[in-house]
Amino acid sequence: MPAPSPRIASARVAAFLLAALGLFWAAQPPGTALAQAIDPASLTADFPERDRLPQTDAPESAWYSGRYGSWGPRARTYPGVEAPKGADPSAWKRLRVAAVARRHEGLAYRHHHIPAWNPGEGQGLDCSNFTSWVYNYGLGVGFTSLISAQADGPQAPGRRLAPGEPFKVGDLLFITTKSGARVSHVVLWLGEGRIIDSHGEGVRVRRFTGWYSECFSHARRVVE
Repeated sequence: MPAPSPRIASARVAAFLLAALGLFWAAQPPGTALAQAIDPASLTADFPERDRLPQTDAPESAWYSGRYGSWGPRARTYPGVEAPKGADPSAWKRLRVAAVARRHEGLAYRHHHIPAWNPGEGQGLDCSNFTSWVYNYGLGVGFTSLISAQADGPQAPGRRLAPGEPFKVGDLLFITTKSGARVSHVVLWLGEGRIIDSHGEGVRVRRFTGWYSECFSHARRVVE
C-alpha cells in the first residue's frame, strides 16, 4: 500500500536541512572532526522505500467497514534506522525527524491516526498523532498518540527537560489551554524560534510566540 501524497515541499525541506546543519556546526566546539559531517541526502534517501511500507497492520479492505470509527486504524511501528557511518548519531536522528515533519507541510488537521486514512473529510493528522507519526516513520520509534499520555506518565516518550534547559531540534513542546488547566497541544521544535505542528489550518511552520510561548508547559526529548 503506497503512502499518500501530502503536499511535499522538497526545496523547503532541503533549505531547512542545510540551514539546520549550519546551526549544528556553529554550535560545535573548535576542532570537531569533519568526519562527523552529515550529508543532507542521507536524511531522506530511504523515504521512497519507507513510503512503500504499510502504514498500519489493519487490512486496507477493512478500513472503512466501520470497525475503526472516525479515527481510522492505528499506525504500525516502522523499522528502526541507524545514522550513516561517520555522522553524529543524535544530530542525524533529530534532523531526520525534522525532515519528516517538514515533508508533511500542508497536510490538513484531522483526528486521524495515520496520514493514509482518507474518509469523506479527507486526509490529515491532529497534533499528537502528527508528532507520534514523524518519530515512527522517521526513526521507527513508536509511542502513544494520546496527548495527555504523550506529555507525561509511564507512556510518555524520552525524558522531561528541566525548566530552562535549551531545546534541541526534534524536542516535543507541550502547550496548555489558556487557563492552564491541562495540556491540550504538542509541537515539534525546529530551532531559531520556529516550531512545526498540526493545528487549525493543518501542518505549518510557525513562530514560537503568542499562545504557544505564553501557555508553554514543558518539553520532552526523545533523542538524546
